[in-house]
Amino acid sequence: MKSLMVTLTVWVAGMFLTTVALANDVDDVAEVKAAVQSYFTAINTGNTNAYIQVRMQEHSAFSRGELLTRFHSLEEQTKLLRTSFDAGEKGDLQLRNLEVKVYHDNTAVVTGYVVGTRPSPDGTKVSIRDQRTEVWIKQGAQWKQVHRHSSPLLLPQ
Repeated sequence: MKSLMVTLTVWVAGMFLTTVALANDVDDVAEVKAAVQSYFTAINTGNTNAYIQVRMQEHSAFSRGELLTRFHSLEEQTKLLRTSFDAGEKGDLQLRNLEVKVYHDNTAVVTGYVVGTRPSPDGTKVSIRDQRTEVWIKQGAQWKQVHRHSSPLLLPQ
């Protein structure tokens, strides 16, 4: 009888802890999705402050057809971004098929597609159809992007 009670107690505790872990994963996924959406809203509206809020100080990126870019400070990122937004380089970008997987409660891998337009340096609109992967880190209670990889989506003809 005693071993039955111990087994039952361990089983109930395991069920409770599993439920808590699953609830935390659902909350983290929702938080990451909200942070990613905030990031894209900032790009589309030219909001430098909102954009910087979701970026890690040390950040790297592979952008469309470019070599790896590394940033070592938020000031460096802010200056570059402000120059870009002041030149009118705001996008009209939408996320498609956004997926988030959280690992160890503090790291998330985000995948999806980005479609829309962005202005080119000569002022014309460039059509964007990209596949995208991002790495986000939870810093305190806030999710921040630490790396991004974007490349054109090439579909077979």
